[in-house]
Amino acid sequence: MRLAYSPFSKMKKLLIITSSGGGGLIQAANAKEQEIHLKYPNITIIRRDVLKDWVWKWMGFFSIKLWNTAQKKGNVRALKFLCINLVASDFLFAPHVFFKTLYTLLKEDIDHVIDTQPLCTASIVKALRLFHWFTGKKIYLEKVLVDFPTRKATHYFRSIRNLSKIDRSYIKVTTIAPFLENGESSQEFWQKNCRLPEEQVNYEPFYVRQSFCKYHKKPRLQEPLRITVKIKNSEELFLIKQSVQRGCLEVHWTEKEAEFVIGTRDRVFTILLGSQPAHEGTLNYVRKFLTMAQEYDTLKVPSHLFIFCANHRPHGDSLLKKVSELVVQTNPYPKFFSVVPLSFQDDEVIAPIFHRSDSTCTRSGGHTLMELICVAPKQIWIHSEAKKSKGLTQKDLLAGIVGWESANAVYMQDIYGAKIVTPDSFSIHAKEIFLQTADEAPELSNLSLC
Repeated sequence: MRLAYSPFSKMKKLLIITSSGGGGLIQAANAKEQEIHLKYPNITIIRRDVLKDWVWKWMGFFSIKLWNTAQKKGNVRALKFLCINLVASDFLFAPHVFFKTLYTLLKEDIDHVIDTQPLCTASIVKALRLFHWFTGKKIYLEKVLVDFPTRKATHYFRSIRNLSKIDRSYIKVTTIAPFLENGESSQEFWQKNCRLPEEQVNYEPFYVRQSFCKYHKKPRLQEPLRITVKIKNSEELFLIKQSVQRGCLEVHWTEKEAEFVIGTRDRVFTILLGSQPAHEGTLNYVRKFLTMAQEYDTLKVPSHLFIFCANHRPHGDSLLKKVSELVVQTNPYPKFFSVVPLSFQDDEVIAPIFHRSDSTCTRSGGHTLMELICVAPKQIWIHSEAKKSKGLTQKDLLAGIVGWESANAVYMQDIYGAKIVTPDSFSIHAKEIFLQTADEAPELSNLSLC
């Protein structure tokens, strides 16, 4: 189903609205921008960040810091509190966002608006209506749902559902197929959750960055994979090198880059717990992986654990530094296991690692999960901050995941066979991979959505 707004080929200027309150919101905006530039290179794209550009600067950066700090600490209670206060943020930021939107629309003479974030939908739509009144040009707000369309996606749905009927006529929703309850139709889902007819919904398989599209439905290459990563400073180089050199991974070093060569039968594990990864959770996974690698080292099958740690600042106490030091302190060290801590990398690095991975462990942010669906690693593990070490139930696991992201996790579990795990519970799945050769590992099932 395609939308009724004017074709992009007739547009001159496009406004993309996003927010730094979550890495997935930014990456979804990047994906849309890449897609449009590729198909329609003559369109001018203007980007605005609600928190950085359109609200009081101190308030925006304070909100970003609160969210990022809670993510790093894996503080589910704080994250849930911040999610609940989205309503207050809408009220507080509304005037600024309305006037900034209207000013941008008039100044740039915008033809279409894409919005990947949940804040201040009513303010943006009011600005579109006033722009229509001033200029006679009716343009639409294409609301891209970065999280999966489930009944728990209230951070997007609430603001749409509360609009007046005329305001909702300015909304178009872009999303993947909704997660329906027994006997529920997609038409009923959109009426119930957004008060929108399904004709105002555009279904896409996924909206991911172009580097991920290159690997969609592609088989694993039967040759070594070479991946070149960026290194931002000499201390980061030292920390990565001291970790990797304890293992068996082939690496070619320069001052600003490292090329990793992954053999065709090597096992590959990846951990990426968001743009602001939880330190404690990540370190606990590394500890358990090292223990398992010691146990299975006699199998002599090279295995590599890639860990995305966010950026390292010289002399800082970063996650990358903590991982590297943990590896150095491990004795005896398994000869056939490499731990590769990396700083932030672009999608040209992440996509091939995801695609090559036997398992990838991530948080349940919607955009990251769409990227995983696209490149299809052999197993997907979804991280939960549940603290119990034994006897974990499904309810316990979901309690360790924030609000709508818990529904994302269930979606992935039911449709794609993903596993919801903690550092204490994932080892049963990792053991299966350690005990099988790479070509025997089960492929990710049920790719009908793609």
